[in-house]
Amino acid sequence: MDVGAWRPIALLAAAGIAVMVLDSEWRLAVAISACVAVIALSVVVVTGLVGQVSFAPYAFAGIAAFTVIRLDYVPFPIAPLVGGIVAVAVGVVVGLLAVRVRGSQLAVATLAGSIAIEELIFRWSWFSGGDLGARMPRPSLFGLDLGIGAVGSAYPRRAFVVTTLVVLALCLLMTLGISRGVVGRRWRAVRDNERAASAAGIDVTGVKLTAFAVSALLAGIGGVLLGYQRQIVTGSSFTLFNSLMVVAVVYLAGIATPSGALLAGALASGGVLTVALARMGDSGAANQLAVSGLLLMVVVVWLPTGVFGSVAHVGRAVRGRSRWPSGRTRSGTFVG
Repeated sequence: MDVGAWRPIALLAAAGIAVMVLDSEWRLAVAISACVAVIALSVVVVTGLVGQVSFAPYAFAGIAAFTVIRLDYVPFPIAPLVGGIVAVAVGVVVGLLAVRVRGSQLAVATLAGSIAIEELIFRWSWFSGGDLGARMPRPSLFGLDLGIGAVGSAYPRRAFVVTTLVVLALCLLMTLGISRGVVGRRWRAVRDNERAASAAGIDVTGVKLTAFAVSALLAGIGGVLLGYQRQIVTGSSFTLFNSLMVVAVVYLAGIATPSGALLAGALASGGVLTVALARMGDSGAANQLAVSGLLLMVVVVWLPTGVFGSVAHVGRAVRGRSRWPSGRTRSGTFVG
């Protein structure tokens, strides 16, 4: 893995150190941003790296969170992993749709699937607790309390915030490793041209199912973290609107690069940007969605790879030019 891949990990490490001195409001913002960033990684995988439009990340997230609630007798971190595996099973089922349809048809199919999960499964009182919801079990590891709950300015507990950052870092490393390996190259080949990839001997069906499985796992882990953050989870915690919002924010941040998920988490409602705007004035935080919508329109027209993707492209171009002396082309001849 190249040096540039470790920059987001270094950023997360710095955030973990800063958590020790940040006040309660900033700690909560960092925790929310980290949770959403994990779900944003799931969008980067299935849409940014494989080109399959999915509007079901929060459906997978909710499946995992409610599974952990039903497994309250299973210790942490086994319960979140089991929840993620259940989300993977659902993700593979949704991925079967991607084998038959693509583009706008797949988008509509995943949208319908998300609504079906929300209306049928999330309203099932035994599974989700009905309208009153259900309480997430308090996570602990080797006797160390990792829960968010605390009194006064101790909320949220620093141990919980650091845990979310560690999980995000692990998920980011996994995604970066996959995207830079053989599987990642196959993903991008299918994204660029399915027929050409198939002609080259790539199993397109297997690629799509693998991508949906990884995406559902990441969304499930992010959903469990959100459940721990909210403590009491209801069906309304994982709605289709949340899925649409995270897809839009990830596109704004940079949907084609895993590191863009970090910026997407910072831009999420209740995250780092929300607190920063609130410190500037009440109107700033209230207008965050409007500002994000306007920025998204600008990005769609002028920055098709998103904010992070465009910045990375400019950086690569500048580094490429700096490798060659002024007035000399790559062939070694002088011009002008």
